[in-house]
Amino acid sequence: MKRTFLLFFALITSCSQSGQKTTNAESIVIENRNFFDNKPQLTPIPLGEEQPFTSLFAQLEELPNVDTNTLQQQLESIGDEADRISEKNFPDQLRIPQLVSRYKVFRTRVGIVRFANPSQYVDSSFVKGMDDVIIAWNVFADHYNRIAKELDQDQVSAQKKRIPMIQAVDQ
Repeated sequence: MKRTFLLFFALITSCSQSGQKTTNAESIVIENRNFFDNKPQLTPIPLGEEQPFTSLFAQLEELPNVDTNTLQQQLESIGDEADRISEKNFPDQLRIPQLVSRYKVFRTRVGIVRFANPSQYVDSSFVKGMDDVIIAWNVFADHYNRIAKELDQDQVSAQKKRIPMIQAVDQ
């Protein structure tokens, strides 16, 4: 009797599960368009061979020209480049906590949009996240440029102080 009841229960369970339909996730088609309607203004950093930000800035400049079909690859590339740059890559005089922390905020903002699902590209929170990336870069770059300029001015005034003044001797 127990075996018959168990067999009956197994048969009912298997039949009820086979009747359930599985739904396939529909692929979301995203319209191929440029992401930014207006090109964002990026604050440049004086770039040179010794600067770690040359490649990163070039990729950020290309971001407005990228369409939605290649946006994910571009964001991943920007994120990889931003992760590659660490505090050790900063020029010695610019390894200060305020500047490093602003760069970390930029990396965090990139990370938020970097791993977004392409279906979210039309979502207003993603658009705001992209704007936050640009804002975070500009805050970092403004601070970087200001500190670099102050350091240059301090070095120039220190050199002027070292130059001995020639004074006329009264005869």
